[in-house]
Amino acid sequence: MKYLDRYLMNKLRDLLIDGVLMTLPLAAAAYLVHKVVLLLVTLLKPAAHLLPPGHWFGVAAIDIAALVLLTLALLGMGVFSRSKAGHRVAETLEQLVLSKVPGYLMVKSIAADFSSDEHDEGLQPVLVSFDDNQVLGFMIEKDDASDRVTVFLPGSPSPAGGNVVVVPGARVQLLDASLGQTRRAMKQRGLGLLQLTMVPAPISRSASGPL
Repeated sequence: MKYLDRYLMNKLRDLLIDGVLMTLPLAAAAYLVHKVVLLLVTLLKPAAHLLPPGHWFGVAAIDIAALVLLTLALLGMGVFSRSKAGHRVAETLEQLVLSKVPGYLMVKSIAADFSSDEHDEGLQPVLVSFDDNQVLGFMIEKDDASDRVTVFLPGSPSPAGGNVVVVPGARVQLLDASLGQTRRAMKQRGLGLLQLTMVPAPISRSASGPL
């Protein structure tokens, strides 16, 4: 009976932690969007007389215009980020600022799960060999000169926390698996991991440097 109570408490704790980790980035994003929309509404007020009067589904025309403007701006940023100049700006910003924000890399990987881009440049799933076992992780960067690899080893079932290790490149194997597949295996305490690790992909020089 005590074992069952402890199991239920651990299960509830894990569910609570997962809920918090899922809610925090969503709440932060919702708060940021709300603030940006309010700013755009303020900027659009001088042109409010050009918009149709009334509300649609309880939303004022100026609010809808602000949302449309924000959507167009995000699409424009998305197009710019795919260019060489945009990629350089994003990479520099990530190295200097974003990489120092706690949890940024995992939030980035969560966002990547919603992308249909097959050539994702986010976290790369890998297997790291230790003594008599292998650990699932994400390659952060690789230095070809010293043949060393920086790897983030996330926890399970909650991958937001973990450890960072620097290991020789020979001990790291890239996995031919998506971030979504890897995260699902972690959330399910390793269920399906054996299928992901059957066909490891070799580390290539194109993977060197910060991801």
